[in-house]
Amino acid sequence: MSSVPTVSVVMSTRNRGAMIGAAIHSLIALDHPSFEIVVVDQSVDEVTADLVRGLSETDSRIRYVHTDRVGLSCGRNDGIAVSRGDVVAFTDDDCIVQPDWLSAIDVEMQDPRVAGVFGRVLPNEYRGRSGIDLAFKDSQERIEYAEKAIPWYIGHGANMAFRRADLAAIGGFDEILGAGGRLPSHEDGDMSYRMLASGRRVVFTPSSLVYHRQWRDWDERKRTERAYGLGAGGQFTKYIRCGDPYGFRLMATWTWQLGVRRFGAGLLKWRSRKVMYLGLVQLTYPWLGVWRSLRFGVDKTCATYLPETRPARVELVGDGLSRGLTANPPVTPATELAAETSDAVEHR
Repeated sequence: MSSVPTVSVVMSTRNRGAMIGAAIHSLIALDHPSFEIVVVDQSVDEVTADLVRGLSETDSRIRYVHTDRVGLSCGRNDGIAVSRGDVVAFTDDDCIVQPDWLSAIDVEMQDPRVAGVFGRVLPNEYRGRSGIDLAFKDSQERIEYAEKAIPWYIGHGANMAFRRADLAAIGGFDEILGAGGRLPSHEDGDMSYRMLASGRRVVFTPSSLVYHRQWRDWDERKRTERAYGLGAGGQFTKYIRCGDPYGFRLMATWTWQLGVRRFGAGLLKWRSRKVMYLGLVQLTYPWLGVWRSLRFGVDKTCATYLPETRPARVELVGDGLSRGLTANPPVTPATELAAETSDAVEHR
């Protein structure tokens, strides 16, 4: 294998030391010939650190980063900052990737016009749709996107990859969006939309497959759904404030599909109060996200929110912060974040 990997896999995690081991072992088993694994740890305990450092002692492809910053987008940006591959792939700490996951992404990246790739995401022990599925994408059709599209049609953050140069060019992930952030979701759809809005090409391939473990109970599922609504409202409002009228279309489509139709499906198809509840959430929480988003300024050049800036401490086990989007990036302290919102989930 080349000393410089062609692909960097970034996994951001927080307080999931009991869960992340299976995810990392699935990455170790990948059949790709040249990749590294960058684990960005925001945990307040040492469980994840002990596990990952132990694995890195016997596998030089594994790199461990600890940061005081909180939020999935912050973690992903910190991972991009220390990555060495020309392509940066992302999955979550509660996911299991298939052995050919990166190879399938690599096939699509052979086309220099492609800036981003999304793939399938299935629940582990999949038994068919339930009406309350989380992070589900099972299309068997390969699709190329070359203009603006509905982001949740394209794919999910548990299975995506982008060229590092393109990530840097559009400013990385929006750190106000995403689990653990002020608007705690939709950083993945925001990235795909901004790639397309900037004239880049994104592909969905069914050949790239990730399994998402369904560990949440109903209370956690409701909390996650509320976070989705907050992030949706914040994402769509940002585009409108940037002068992009497509944001109105996104808000209307989300309200109809995830709100009205879902409530109706819960009543008439699934006959499920749970499905009806999820529909009601998406009729209300996006508007709370709209209101909450107005406290932040907007960088219209990159179509990102302007975050609060505080000094951050980032520690890398390896060769230092040699490259990055920023050497001293903005940070939201955990205590301040927790005090502000109870709907921010840690990492999906």
